[in-house]
Amino acid sequence: MSYLPSNPNANLIDAFKATPEAAHHLHHFAQTVMRGPTQLTALQRELIAARVSHANGCVYCRDSHLATARNLGADEDTLRSVVEDSVPAVDGAMRAAFAYADKLNDRHREMEQGDVDAFLAAGWDEAALHNVILVVGFFNMMNRWIEGLGIGSDPKLVEMAGRMLAGSGYTSVNDLLGRG
Repeated sequence: MSYLPSNPNANLIDAFKATPEAAHHLHHFAQTVMRGPTQLTALQRELIAARVSHANGCVYCRDSHLATARNLGADEDTLRSVVEDSVPAVDGAMRAAFAYADKLNDRHREMEQGDVDAFLAAGWDEAALHNVILVVGFFNMMNRWIEGLGIGSDPKLVEMAGRMLAGSGYTSVNDLLGRG
């Protein structure tokens, strides 16, 4: 279901088709943020995306990025912990990344030097810091786009997205839309 009178059954692919130029550039940006070179693995970035989306109440994004993380090798206990636990059951470096992402997402006006210091002290470099910030920001935009249109989670589309994003990355969406 969507809020669009012209297409009450719209899904995310329909939204991309309605804005083809923006969607094209968006997925190149997403490829850089989610798969570009950084200390963070693709799996770690997908887990951050799922956690941010869950915190923002975007069920479609939460589900599709959990599916992507599953396809990248995450186990079910990790997936559950990332969205349900206030402190996910992950290693110390990822705990620091989640803590930073959580605060930036939920209380961005309270960010301070100590937050960056804790992130860097966990072993991350400044490029990883930029990457976490971009993942959080990107998913805030995507969550609002999807929620603003009223697009719900569709299990078939979620599983397709999880396989496609894990296997071919974000620019594969452009291929799907015929805009490679």
